[in-house]
Amino acid sequence: MGGSKMVPVMSSGAKMPRPFSWSSMIERTEDKEARLTVQCKIPKNSFQQTPHITYPRTPSLWRTYVPDSCFIQPRIVEQPDPATLKKQCMYRKKLEKEKTKAMKKKSDFSLFKFVKSAKIKQKERYIWEEKLEPERLKVLIKYLASPVELEQIYAAQALGHLRIAEESVISALYNTLQESNSPSLQYEAARSLALLGCLETSVVKLLIRHLKEVSLNRREDILAAFKVSLQAWSLMPPFERYCIGSQNSLIRNLQRLVNLQDPLDNISFDAALCLGYLDQSSSLAQKTMLMCLTQKDWKKKIQALVMLIKHMGIIDAEIIKSIIDQLQHSPVYKHRADSAKLLAAIGLNTIQEEDMEEAVFNVLLVKLSEEPFLVVRQSVALAIEKLKMKKRVWEIMEKNLKDQNAEIRKQAVIALGVLGLRQKSVFFVMLEMLELDTSMDVRIQVIRAFSTLGMNNIYVRKSLRSKEQTAGILARECTKALKVLDKISMARKQSVIQSYRIY
Repeated sequence: MGGSKMVPVMSSGAKMPRPFSWSSMIERTEDKEARLTVQCKIPKNSFQQTPHITYPRTPSLWRTYVPDSCFIQPRIVEQPDPATLKKQCMYRKKLEKEKTKAMKKKSDFSLFKFVKSAKIKQKERYIWEEKLEPERLKVLIKYLASPVELEQIYAAQALGHLRIAEESVISALYNTLQESNSPSLQYEAARSLALLGCLETSVVKLLIRHLKEVSLNRREDILAAFKVSLQAWSLMPPFERYCIGSQNSLIRNLQRLVNLQDPLDNISFDAALCLGYLDQSSSLAQKTMLMCLTQKDWKKKIQALVMLIKHMGIIDAEIIKSIIDQLQHSPVYKHRADSAKLLAAIGLNTIQEEDMEEAVFNVLLVKLSEEPFLVVRQSVALAIEKLKMKKRVWEIMEKNLKDQNAEIRKQAVIALGVLGLRQKSVFFVMLEMLELDTSMDVRIQVIRAFSTLGMNNIYVRKSLRSKEQTAGILARECTKALKVLDKISMARKQSVIQSYRIY
């Protein structure tokens, strides 16, 4: 009793509690450093990061639709055990025997010796292609006199789609139009004649009669045929143009179609195009074309721009702005190339009069390296040359070759790969970049620039062959470039050989 302590009795399965320590309550310096390293590894928010842009830009930038995510349906697949695989059935053994026999036959027959001595006969292929069209035309002309009406309709449609405006074809279709009593066959013959450029009075009157019908598909087909023939007719010199039958009646009906429906409708737009080809001073066609420039239908927009600039000669600041918008944002690469050609067709003087020189120059400078398609970059380079901006672009790009930023050097190489090199010093700088540049993307673009420019040089070939022996993407790009340069050298040799004539 005198101060003795009671010791607690422990049960058989219990454990002693751990002694309480104050070390966990004290924050150590090592823990602080560990937390700081963990905080550094946490990625920053999206607004703190700078987006990485690659040049040339990917074509998916102009994608107007969201791709559907394909859902894979889960299913149960029965897989055989290794023990069952060892015991092969008779069918598998038979298949393996047939495969071994086929491999033996292939090894016995070596095709290399025959391929080496064989030569491609290009003349025979050319003669075959020449003979194919007249034979097909003769067969189709025979089908026009067939007793079966469906065969006659098919032959009339095919002769129009082939677009071979020979006398035999036009006379056969014209005779079918005059002699046939079937309205559908007469229509197909008249439409094919319009596609071939035969716009005589009887053809135009029959097509006008069908234009007045309510059928939308029939109207679209007729207007498509008129667009093809009238566009070819408007591009001819004035002294070579032939007379169009019932031209005044055709103009009146086209005006009625434009006024009848919504100006942004397909039929109304096609009718306005045909009206513009026939009459370049038509105010109704001009109004419809200018209205289409405010919409986001890129196909109609480029057709309206071509009509306004090339056929009607209407150019102002708004039209130049719409061309720039087409060049920057159109999802179709052909439309972007056509818009660059339109800028070249406008000319520098007209652009300077509208005070749009700097805006056009900045857009062309960006598109020269940003555009993913080589065809568009080439059309942009041609526009820069025709607008007399090439020297200024050269100075900027040659200066950017020595920039510290790899993306700026890459853009400069892409631009010079289309514009060309004006000095030997620039060529040697790019050759040095191929050997010593720190960025792999810049070296790849240098290889592509040499191949697109066709620089079949000793120094270039030596550098490419040395890189080809290594592994990786650089070696693959070098092999592609060497193949392109070999094709260019062979084409030049053949042109030199053909230039010599034996008298």
